[in-house]
Amino acid sequence: MADHLTVAVATPLSEELCLLIEAREPRCELIRDQSLLPPMRYPGDHAGDPGFRRTARQEEAFRAMLTHADASYGIPGESPQLLAWTAEHNPGLRWVHTTAAGGGAQVRQAGLSREQLDRITFTTSAGVHAAPLAEFAVFGVLAGAKLLPRLTAQKHDRTWGGAFLMRQLSR
Repeated sequence: MADHLTVAVATPLSEELCLLIEAREPRCELIRDQSLLPPMRYPGDHAGDPGFRRTARQEEAFRAMLTHADASYGIPGESPQLLAWTAEHNPGLRWVHTTAAGGGAQVRQAGLSREQLDRITFTTSAGVHAAPLAEFAVFGVLAGAKLLPRLTAQKHDRTWGGAFLMRQLSR
């Protein structure tokens, strides 16, 4: 691996995380312009605001950024067509990290040539959400067993009287 890696941030990533990456890995240069990316609606929103549109000048700047990178954080614009364009116009592109679910399908839809597929390594964040999803599933089971809606209603109504049977998971 080279001593330096230039990464185009091609899908929303907070400036705070960009700065953290650069601080922790000085060999990595992130090229980005937050005004060219759709605003994130919540943490981890890799598609960003669906109503976002680049002006012609912004689109030109975005594509210029994509042609000067060794790697791409995200499939550009979450678009198979823009991924195909990037692979065609950036012969130095050697790595694309897909961020959203379905990254493999987007790569297939891009219709890349054998040469492009051999040149570019594709990685994914598959599994990164496994622990939070497992925790949420446990929360759901506990909320159902412990009658969370009833407890929430009692809290809202400020009524705590009346005994009731709270279920147990072990039975």
